[in-house]
Amino acid sequence: MSDELTQRADAGEPDACMHLAKRLMRGRGGQRDYERAVAYFDTAAKAGDADALYWLGKCYLKGLGCPRDPSGGVSCLESAARAGHAGAALKLGTCFAEGCGAPQSAEMAAYWYRRAAARGQSRAYDLLLALAKSTNPKSKS
Repeated sequence: MSDELTQRADAGEPDACMHLAKRLMRGRGGQRDYERAVAYFDTAAKAGDADALYWLGKCYLKGLGCPRDPSGGVSCLESAARAGHAGAALKLGTCFAEGCGAPQSAEMAAYWYRRAAARGQSRAYDLLLALAKSTNPKSKS
């Protein structure tokens, strides 16, 4: 990893935190280090970065670099989605559809899928259709 990037991230610069955290998650430039990545995502999230909240939410859902905390993950995703993050809205819809970290609710899943679709997530349309088929027995034929 670049010493300059690490210095900027350690100084709390949100863009540097995000860049370095994503590299650490993917193992680019060295070993994967989920714990350090989560710490950098957290720094960027506290600075108001919606993408950092999205990544933190995914980490909490899976327990990558932090204790598994599905409800904490949903909280992060909801904050990111409310800030306009399309991927967070899509993931949040899936959390409600599956009852992961949130009560299972087709209505809430559809709400978040629609928000994701409105923000350009084309996959949200497929998930909305699948949700409709799973909740409406007449549409399964």
